Amino acid sequence: MKLDKKAFTIQSFEEAADHQKQYKSLSEEEKGDVFLHLMLAAYGFVDTDWPKMDRDYFEVKSLIKDGSTS
Repeated sequence: MKLDKKAFTIQSFEEAADHQKQYKSLSEEEKGDVFLHLMLAAYGFVDTDWPKMDRDYFEVKSLIKDGSTS
């Protein structure tokens, strides 16, 4: 992935630190999209889909034993 140097603007430290106003103005869906993008970047999956969970590693167990829940 190439860095688009035109996508950034020059800001003061105060402007750069004042990002909470922008996030508060986003809808819940937009906040979810931002969160997903940051998670993908943090785990190195930029420009790829989130990997599927390996279901062979996990097993399903019942929480109910002998017909009782406690």
